[in-house]
Amino acid sequence: MRIAPQKSAAARAPLCGALLGLLVALLLVTGHQRVGYVRDEGIYFVASRSYAAWAAWALRRPTSVLDAPARDRAFAVNNEHPPLMKLLAGLSARLLAAAPAPTNPSTTPPSRAEPGGPTNPPVEPAPAGLLPLLPEGAAMRLPAQLLAGLAVALLFIAGAALGGGLLAGLLAAGWFIALPRVWFHAGLHCFDVPVSCATLAVVLTYRRALVAPAWGLALGPALGLAIAIKHNALFIAPLLVAHYAICLITAPKPRPRRLWAPLWLLSVALLAPLTVYCLWPWLWSDPLPRLAEYFAFHADHSYYNTEYFGVNYNRPPLPIAYPFVLTWATVPSALLLLALAGLVLGLRRDLAALRLQRVNARDQPASAPIARQRRWGAPLAGVARHDGLLFALFALTPLLIIAHPSVPIFGGTKHWLTAYPFLALAAAAAWGALWRHLPLPDPGRARRLLPALALVILLGPALWSTLHAHPYQLSTYAPLLGGARGAAERGLLRGFWGHAVDGFALSDLPPGPIDLHDLHELARQQYAREGRWPAGLTPAPTARARAALHFYERHTLSYELAQWSALGHTAPAALIELDDVPLAALYTAAP
Repeated sequence: MRIAPQKSAAARAPLCGALLGLLVALLLVTGHQRVGYVRDEGIYFVASRSYAAWAAWALRRPTSVLDAPARDRAFAVNNEHPPLMKLLAGLSARLLAAAPAPTNPSTTPPSRAEPGGPTNPPVEPAPAGLLPLLPEGAAMRLPAQLLAGLAVALLFIAGAALGGGLLAGLLAAGWFIALPRVWFHAGLHCFDVPVSCATLAVVLTYRRALVAPAWGLALGPALGLAIAIKHNALFIAPLLVAHYAICLITAPKPRPRRLWAPLWLLSVALLAPLTVYCLWPWLWSDPLPRLAEYFAFHADHSYYNTEYFGVNYNRPPLPIAYPFVLTWATVPSALLLLALAGLVLGLRRDLAALRLQRVNARDQPASAPIARQRRWGAPLAGVARHDGLLFALFALTPLLIIAHPSVPIFGGTKHWLTAYPFLALAAAAAWGALWRHLPLPDPGRARRLLPALALVILLGPALWSTLHAHPYQLSTYAPLLGGARGAAERGLLRGFWGHAVDGFALSDLPPGPIDLHDLHELARQQYAREGRWPAGLTPAPTARARAALHFYERHTLSYELAQWSALGHTAPAALIELDDVPLAALYTAAP
């Protein structure tokens, strides 16, 4: 599946990829300040402040790292998820966050104190960063946004190599980041796009480790970093082992025993767990029981409601087709077809390389078998590495896992975003094959202009949808389904997480109690910390509210009836819509 690009393109790809990744990160930083805080971010903000407070305290008093009670108090917050992104977010806020707004005791609870003891009284987290350039929430989102930029850079470089040119790199990067759902999640203080980036980096490192020993040593720590971001990364090692085993089984004989324990595998077995342990202070005190709690939590994860073709599901099993249909419904069809073509072509190349390898093995003198020329640290040098199989494994497995009937309902496409970088690389490979076999004059204007025009046509629908739907990309769907309107007509989820509040003029409401509905209280507290929530609006149950937010989902229809009853009428004071599809409503009490 590897295609050697022209020397000039290969030389420019790293620089172009780095610049493109930086541009994407900057656009996310600016654009996502209009994206409301989703419910998961609320607890992540609290955890980030707690983790960073402990880190700052430990830096001032290095011996306090051994203070298990203080450490456990700090990392007990949201300990069901690995800590890396929350720790980075908290440190980012310590560097870049603006000072919190003056607190209102009736609406904003006290901040979590820094860990301490009798000789070290708790203190408030740092009131402002060293360079207070961003709101605190935006500063905490920054590490995830930088990782999204890194994913774009890696996709550009790898896509240019696979597709034979810079346009192929642009296709791979755009296939991923231009998708509305990916763009939305890429800017949040959440883990889905960061773990997608980490998975891509680990797989690319593995590819290099098969022929370059030094990369084998790096693979273990790289995998440890990925696991410290999100539990999705736990599936990486089994997939790498499966791929490597197939490569060895199909390689020419003899196969020395040392090839079954390559350097990269030892690095993964030893250095990956050590890296996770070092990065997760919650495990330091009692690692095995706490790991058991971690796995138990995710094995019995709470369920989300989701609407799928007019049916509300709130417990498994979802229809097996759910992740595949949702992928089709949210990825423009041309991009999806190109990716599937790339997977098929990659597997065909693997079979062709395997046949050629067997022919060469029969012709190889017995005195100099291929296996004897391999080094322990680079086990597959000179042997077919089956890139098509590798990308297919990582592109399809996340969807197959979610499709399994016993998997809890997690909420949407974000839970298989780890598949998308590999679909993007497959699309880049198919792009290269297309232009190699398309009969065009060479050289000529058509050969120069047609690929660029085709790239615009391919990426145009995704780019337009992302720009058009901003900041509500979570509610848009692919053009073939009819966009947001078509999805609403067919009974697909309009949105979730209670983030769609940007269009409401809450400051114009009179002071009083308000029903938050799906806006998480911790997200509301973050707005208050940044001075973006009116001090007079206090959360209240529906029955006592004088105003109410409502986020449209099928399972909340009865909830809206209760709001109408409490407020005395059915007409919303304001609506947030996408293509005439209501996403959220603001109700106020009848005069």
